[in-house]
Amino acid sequence: MEKLLKPVSKFVLILQVLSFGLLLAGCTNESANKTGDWNDILALDTGPVERNDSGVYKGIPYAAPPTGARRWQPPRPVSLWTGPRSFEEFGPVCPQPGYDGLMDEDCLSLNVWTPATGEDEKLPVMVWIHGGAFMSGSGSDEIYDGTALSRKGVVVVTLNYRLGPLGFLAHPLLSAESPEKVSGNYGLLDQIAALQWVQRNIAKFGGDPRKVTIFGESAGATSVCLLLVSPSAGGLFQSAIAQSPVMPGCLRPLRKGEFEIVPAETVGTRLSEEMGIPDGPNALDALRNAPVAAIETAASKLSAEMGVEFLKLVCTPVVDGQVIPDHPARIFGAGKQHRVPLMTGNTANESTIFLPQFISSETGPDEYLKYIQRAFRGDAEKILKIVPAGGTGETWRCFDRLVSAKWFFAWADFIAETTGKAGIPAWVYRFSRKPPPWASEVILSDSIDADVSDEQLGVPHGAELYYVFGFMEPLLGFADEDRAFSDQIITYWTNFAKTGNPNGGGLPPWPGRDTPNRLDYLELGAEIGPGSAPNSELYRLIEKTWLQSVY
Repeated sequence: MEKLLKPVSKFVLILQVLSFGLLLAGCTNESANKTGDWNDILALDTGPVERNDSGVYKGIPYAAPPTGARRWQPPRPVSLWTGPRSFEEFGPVCPQPGYDGLMDEDCLSLNVWTPATGEDEKLPVMVWIHGGAFMSGSGSDEIYDGTALSRKGVVVVTLNYRLGPLGFLAHPLLSAESPEKVSGNYGLLDQIAALQWVQRNIAKFGGDPRKVTIFGESAGATSVCLLLVSPSAGGLFQSAIAQSPVMPGCLRPLRKGEFEIVPAETVGTRLSEEMGIPDGPNALDALRNAPVAAIETAASKLSAEMGVEFLKLVCTPVVDGQVIPDHPARIFGAGKQHRVPLMTGNTANESTIFLPQFISSETGPDEYLKYIQRAFRGDAEKILKIVPAGGTGETWRCFDRLVSAKWFFAWADFIAETTGKAGIPAWVYRFSRKPPPWASEVILSDSIDADVSDEQLGVPHGAELYYVFGFMEPLLGFADEDRAFSDQIITYWTNFAKTGNPNGGGLPPWPGRDTPNRLDYLELGAEIGPGSAPNSELYRLIEKTWLQSVY
């Protein structure tokens, strides 16, 4: 699961063998060779940039390299340059296990796709935050090409942020040297720094800094939710899209353990011990001088002992009282999130790429019952009435229904409900369109090494990404009807970026949740239309575990 939701790295190798020319054609920006009232030089606040006729700019640094003494420091300003620079190649991805491309700690860069023909167009801006369980991924993953979205009249930005222990390690000594006396959320601070860069510079690319939508999937959607409750992110965006967010079970408190969750500073201390670094004032210097691989190895060894519920993550976002002032469940529950329109939703079978971690072909109803008793305790019987065990051959689907709801569905429903109750527009979708088998196989093979049938996989976590970004490669089995469906999805998403409402343009109506007790959502499946109400009784039982037995 270390490569969770980098769904195209293996796929790229396949395409390069089968049809490298098709890949290049699919990434060509239709706005190439455009003309207009655009200066040949874009005057960014960090230095001049050569205008690119394709409208694509890759690898622009938004913060200084977080290396040496800046490892585990908040992002610092970029050093200014004087001569014009061209940005035609993606920057290195942030260090992560299992990646075989260009990777470096000097990775804080972003990429821009713009259809604008002049700086005065003031187009809406969509800033993508990639997924990958806070351990992997990058803004340059091929599936995140912004061409198809930008064709709809928006500027697209994708970004890198620090991952794993380099992005989310807390330690008492790191907290002690911080003016705020906190540590651990460096990856989130990177995202905020990128959004600040957008505010200062996106107008040079024809974008409107007053009309920014953040959107992300998986860990990227969790990041969106965290930015929605972070005071540091206030005013940096005007709408938000959270695709398959997860929250309870993936965070840590900074210093005080709760519900058997080891606090983040304790994790940092144990990691240092695992690396053989003696406690003392020189421990930070030793950590900052240590090879990245040694740090990642030490973190992985702590997974079984200290990993949080979701994927046994070791270094993950921290409720530090500053960047994240309180647990997001409390903040959303009180209606104190940033008051911006929200879109959120899930795939039909979110959990299927995760299930092989804790069940096998030998798992039966008895194991399912034990899981429910362990996870829900006094409410186990109520849960069983809603999601009964079924026969031996039904165990996989029972686990899928329950784990998908526990990790994903309930949280998306909760943030939509609390947003609507706060008088803020909210929309919910359920993505149930099954991708072609080859496309599903890419998601599976790049996420886990397990034998899962296409039927078992269903519509897995990440399935909507192909359609949101218009990544409709014929070699993966996508057909004309998929491309037409993708165009509708892209129109919903870009409508939302333009107006704060996904409706319009002749699309099937999408009911909102802007009033209490509204449970409507949009089904994005074989057909597009309103869906039936979610299983609110199950979701309420899941919510009872939040901040009682799950942090």
